[in-house]
Amino acid sequence: MHNQGTFRVTLSMRKEPEGRPVFCKMETAQRFKQQKTVKLHTDTTYRMDVSFKPPRALQSLVIAGQEMQPCERSRDSTACAYSSYYNTVGMSPSKKGQRQDLIIGMKVQGSGELSTCLQIKLYKQRDTQHCEWGSRLHCIELDCCDNEGAMAVTVNKETYR
Repeated sequence: MHNQGTFRVTLSMRKEPEGRPVFCKMETAQRFKQQKTVKLHTDTTYRMDVSFKPPRALQSLVIAGQEMQPCERSRDSTACAYSSYYNTVGMSPSKKGQRQDLIIGMKVQGSGELSTCLQIKLYKQRDTQHCEWGSRLHCIELDCCDNEGAMAVTVNKETYR
């Protein structure tokens, strides 16, 4: 593997329109696929920021099967950042003890398909007591490398900050 093929993708989410933080919690029980659950509200818009170090071109962004319209916000020689808006309108709150998968797919120019899955729990829009409890989710870092020939990206490490 050569270094040219490694890069970092940073995902962050903020609740719009105020830009409020999103929270996550560590799962103590082993009954879920992932150790971290991201808490989201139903009927809410979230700003999704995706950044690449070193810069890469984001050709498409699909969140939960919805084709997003990412717009490039910044770019320099070391990094670039894109933003898009994801909406939970019409989604139902998660049942007690249940989690859902939020699949985020990206097409990265020259690298191919990159996919990650967040384990989420949806709360009613007015349920701030439960949804805003836990750790603030600043970002999720994905350490990636090109999977040459396969036009797919391998995620070597995922870090919640």
